[in-house]
Amino acid sequence: MYLGEKEKELISKKIENLEKLSSAELVAVITKRSGDYRYINILINIFVIFVISFFLIFFFDFSPIQLLEIQLLSFIGFYLFFEKFDNLILSILPKSYKREKASLNAHEQFSNLGLNRTKTNQAIMFFVSFDEKYVEIITDKTICEKIKDDYWQTIVDEFVKDVKNNNLSNGYLKAMDSCSEVLIKEFPIAKDDENELANNVIELR
Repeated sequence: MYLGEKEKELISKKIENLEKLSSAELVAVITKRSGDYRYINILINIFVIFVISFFLIFFFDFSPIQLLEIQLLSFIGFYLFFEKFDNLILSILPKSYKREKASLNAHEQFSNLGLNRTKTNQAIMFFVSFDEKYVEIITDKTICEKIKDDYWQTIVDEFVKDVKNNNLSNGYLKAMDSCSEVLIKEFPIAKDDENELANNVIELR
């Protein structure tokens, strides 16, 4: 959907190679969109219909029935328009709102995938919400204790540039290259370590 099979294989192989040298468990997660913005669509339509109605009442002589028909048809038309061209809704929403929605989705996925319940507490999720152009790296508590958020934010800042350029695979590969040295140093592999994650590249529908 967002990554080709060869790109998935490259990312998966990169993760597997890193996990041979580090006890950290990595997973790459991507989703097209982190929220359902239909509620926003409805609110925008209500505002547009209010403006149209205000204009019609003061400048035209429509009967109540005619005005109601115009309001209803306008609402349906604008709703279907914004449903078809839903990226318009995203383009006018505040960045902070979109980031909040995407971050909430990221943390939900971290929990849903059981990454907060691994035996070693050393899970790392590289999350991308494509439509919001949002990237977040979520780490389990053992990782957090040794590697601070500022370190991951630097990687995220570079990752976002690749997402905006529609180069997801490059973003994932660069992010993993950037953190591999510190993960190998801080969390070296042990003989009895075993990766619990069967699938390390996940695309959400």
